[in-house]
Amino acid sequence: MTKLLTTTISDYDELKELLIKNLPARIKAGNEKHLSNIYEYKTFKALQSCKFINFNTKERISWMIFDIDHVGEMTALEYFKNINGFSEYAIEKLGLEPTYILQTQKGFHFAFHLKNHIYTYQQKAIEYLKAIKKAVTALLGCDENASHRLNGIWRNPLLHDYYYSAQFNYELKDFKDFLSKQKTSKCTVMQIVKLDKNSLTVGNRNKALWEHAMRYAKGRTALTSSELVEILIEANAHSKEPLEIDELHIIASSAHKYWREDKIAFGTLTQKEPSPNEGIMKFPKMAFLPLEVYEEEVKRRQQLSAQRTNEIKNQEQAKNQLEEARLKSVQKRQEANQKKVFDAIAYLENERLKITISAISRVAKLDRRTVGKYYQP
Repeated sequence: MTKLLTTTISDYDELKELLIKNLPARIKAGNEKHLSNIYEYKTFKALQSCKFINFNTKERISWMIFDIDHVGEMTALEYFKNINGFSEYAIEKLGLEPTYILQTQKGFHFAFHLKNHIYTYQQKAIEYLKAIKKAVTALLGCDENASHRLNGIWRNPLLHDYYYSAQFNYELKDFKDFLSKQKTSKCTVMQIVKLDKNSLTVGNRNKALWEHAMRYAKGRTALTSSELVEILIEANAHSKEPLEIDELHIIASSAHKYWREDKIAFGTLTQKEPSPNEGIMKFPKMAFLPLEVYEEEVKRRQQLSAQRTNEIKNQEQAKNQLEEARLKSVQKRQEANQKKVFDAIAYLENERLKITISAISRVAKLDRRTVGKYYQP
């Protein structure tokens, strides 16, 4: 457990003391990242003059350090604006305040100081530590390559814009709650999310992939925008005319924003039956859709409505034409039968034969009922 001097008069001095007490007496450092593993300095000197320093060692871990560079298509710095913006977000998601946060060119480094050193021969503790790092990385969307490392080069907080919270001496058990939730979330949600491949038609792809991303994100404790992109790439491959990768990034970024703000409204994974009040087209109500997806869906529905209107018109026209043709056929047949009856009567008269319905029927080769329509004795 680290104890600091009560005579510390500034955040800078307190953070510096915390770093010195939890780093080896000598560390490798430098002012260029690629040179920071070559020269070794006394720790107090490296903290004063080197922009990059080595945290932890291959034998001992005292700090959990993370790096976040991007949020969707934006840099983390553009997205959160400043350290305060990111700090509020991290605290809200984790329920824990980082010991320090420093600003980089693209985003932020943030770290948690551990109450007790974790030694690499403690296999169970190391595995638990790795799981925590992965969970925090996934939950906040951190850079995996940098954030999953247990030791290595990170920026020196004392020589960058930083915020020191005075929160240190964290224990691994402080992180267990959201770690267990993340494990449960991944094993349950992934099993039930299914893609309706038939919905990936031109005009409906954006909406179908958006809903798939939202259903995937629903109920998860940890999620990154890049994870959603991977899910969408896999789903998009089932379309005969796949969307461009840039469009998938836009959908993933939008869905991830809804997840972060806890606005995902998809409660079930199957489409509900439309109610009788949803119009003749039976479209379900549109809710919680981003503007670009909403506009695309409105356009699609307008096209479907116009298509249905044209189909109804064509059906009515075909029906009218069929009825007209039928009436003409009946009229033509009646005129032909009438002529046969009159010709038969004329034949019987010329032959001086008795004119009866039976005689006419025999000569005209029509049934008696038909003859009766045109000849009344």
